[in-house]
Amino acid sequence: MRESQRLRAGTDARQARAELILDVTAELLQSHGYRRVTVDDVAKRAGIGKGTIYLHWKTREALLWAVLRRETTRLMQTLVLALSTDPELALPHRLMSAIFVEVSHRPLVKALLLSDVEILGVLAEDEAVALAQQELAGNKNYFELVHEQGLLRTELGIDQAGWLLETVMQGFFAAAESSADAAMSLHQRATLLEYTLRRTLEPDATPSDAAVRALNAQVVALFEAIAAEQQNEVRGTE
Repeated sequence: MRESQRLRAGTDARQARAELILDVTAELLQSHGYRRVTVDDVAKRAGIGKGTIYLHWKTREALLWAVLRRETTRLMQTLVLALSTDPELALPHRLMSAIFVEVSHRPLVKALLLSDVEILGVLAEDEAVALAQQELAGNKNYFELVHEQGLLRTELGIDQAGWLLETVMQGFFAAAESSADAAMSLHQRATLLEYTLRRTLEPDATPSDAAVRALNAQVVALFEAIAAEQQNEVRGTE
């Protein structure tokens, strides 16, 4: 009996096979970049037939996007877990510093943030990349929550705050790629990012515990919603 018949839609085995395909694709994409990763390569490395991959994702691009979505989903899930034990992590300077550190350990998410053509190829020009960047750095919904709790500088509008954050984050990520930045540790760079964002985006006064807890709950809900939306597209056709 053919593999596609044995592994019925929705079964654990089919989902496990999808995860294997994503693991292999992520490894190849990170190592070789968009232009050099083919469905044939993935099938050979995963030890399955090429047609089996198309049972999950109809195109090569859909498969590669699924890999990127899974990486961003995992990032969101990691942040949600951290937020559950540290309410102040929801504040802009803390949260973006945590994202900076996490993304630095996730090359595919970093490529997404920086529109890395070497890794993403033509996907870097897709409008979905811009949307993903806004979710990770400069999310308008996030700043609406920050503003709602009185935790955004009064002279800044939500759009202005988002633009500032996106620009600063991309600058820090880009600097991390330069040789001049090699002497500075990731912790040192994250600390400087905290310093910059604390003084750029947040009021000078110490925030109230109530406002911080309220923001934390809202940010957790926001990130869980983003992760759930991404997760729906990760495994392809079940």
